[in-house]
Amino acid sequence: MGLIHRRRSVLRLGAGGATGLLWAGGATGLLWACGAQAQAFPSRPLRLVVPFAPGGPTDLMARALAKVLAPALGQSVVVDNKPGGGGLIGFGELAKAPADGHTLAFPSILAVTNPALVPNYPYDVARDFLPVTVVGFIPHLLVVRGDSPWRSLADLVGAARDKPDTLSYASSGNGTSAHLAAAMFVDRAGLRVAHVPYRGASPALQDLLAGQVQFMFLDTTLALAQVRAGRLRALAIAPARRISALPEIASVAEQGFPGFDIRAWYGLMVRAGTPAAVVQRLYEEVRAALANPEVRELFRVQGIDPGGMPPAEFGLMIREDLAHWRRIVDKLGIKGE
Repeated sequence: MGLIHRRRSVLRLGAGGATGLLWAGGATGLLWACGAQAQAFPSRPLRLVVPFAPGGPTDLMARALAKVLAPALGQSVVVDNKPGGGGLIGFGELAKAPADGHTLAFPSILAVTNPALVPNYPYDVARDFLPVTVVGFIPHLLVVRGDSPWRSLADLVGAARDKPDTLSYASSGNGTSAHLAAAMFVDRAGLRVAHVPYRGASPALQDLLAGQVQFMFLDTTLALAQVRAGRLRALAIAPARRISALPEIASVAEQGFPGFDIRAWYGLMVRAGTPAAVVQRLYEEVRAALANPEVRELFRVQGIDPGGMPPAEFGLMIREDLAHWRRIVDKLGIKGE
């Protein structure tokens, strides 16, 4: 079934990019036209819309990609930060741009969680935009203070069950991936703990270090340095598979919660209607950029797993994630900010 969906995605992309070309000699004419489109692209500088402020992990990945993509494409790639609205402002910029691949958005997992959290979400992510590829996955770590008495996930769960309603966990805000990961874990473990949302991961981390809250899920770009310095202790990772940056840290799934598997992704999308050949060219160049040793080392230091999945596979993941997170949000009664 998954293979069928992926093939259909490819056909949709091809149809979207080749409207009106079928008369040009059937399949031969279509292939020639797509090849010509790819060769003509890009014809001017590219704009990479990052829906977050400068300095964060998305911005870091975008600028690393832009540096490598520019010479490969023969055009400059300008990173344009448009923060706000949980990514909506960035999507708005893409929705207004021509459907020619010269404007790309760099959304995060919020693109598939926010439709379940935000009433009257203005975009159908699977219809209004086309996937190019996942750039990177940023794992979340379940962390406590470095001097915490809890040295394992079982210790934390045991303490929370022994004294219900006494512990609290921080998040970077209602409806963020960190909050969703923690809420799912609390539900699976059957814990009675309080959620304390903050406006961003940094203030949440500061209060965790100060002892105001007892645990949180924190992404590796912020957590790794703190763990290595001993200020935080990582009890588990949210993805089902261990990460190379901290191979000794077992996953939540391995520690008694099978099926728990959360990976926050960051990817590239273009406006619906962009020619299929252009989407394929972008995918191939980004995949090559992700293999660049300088990019891979930057990602490794930050605990980012490089992506590179084909557009059809990314599109399937988006559709599955949209349905998955709607079920989770409805089940847990989570509200966005």
